[in-house]
Amino acid sequence: MNARRVAGVTAVISGAIFVTGILAQAVTGPTAFGNRSGWPMGPGMMGGGPMGPGMMGFGTSGPASTAIPNAPEVRVQAVNFGFSPNEIHLPKNTDVNLAFTNPAVTGVVHDFTVPALGIHIVANPGETKTVGLRSLSAGRYDAYCSVPGHADSGMRAIVVVE
Repeated sequence: MNARRVAGVTAVISGAIFVTGILAQAVTGPTAFGNRSGWPMGPGMMGGGPMGPGMMGFGTSGPASTAIPNAPEVRVQAVNFGFSPNEIHLPKNTDVNLAFTNPAVTGVVHDFTVPALGIHIVANPGETKTVGLRSLSAGRYDAYCSVPGHADSGMRAIVVVE
């Protein structure tokens, strides 16, 4: 069995590896579970059950945790393991609110992550989360869903700050 130790104490129980209560990885190859990332996906990793988003490290937001009063809003939505729109335009050098919606029909937790801008917005199914962004620098930035396997399944976008 090929196992990766993620953090904390590792124990093997019935062929699965648990790291401080979080299913880490127990695979025999990169596609042992039918996804390209090699990470097992199950109900607990999809936003429900005992290993929901808080247990997975998905729970923080980007540069500001709340919306900025009177700032314009740009909306992004999770759809079919993608984003709509898949090219998001934000204004440079000004305040803007970014609202990320994860419709209930997705049934899984998703996030909208833009590492270069410090953005990480997490939404459970049926939620919309909004963060305030201040004075972004012009450029083109890669965005994706950081839930294991989701970016590999097509949850990628481009953020254009202009």
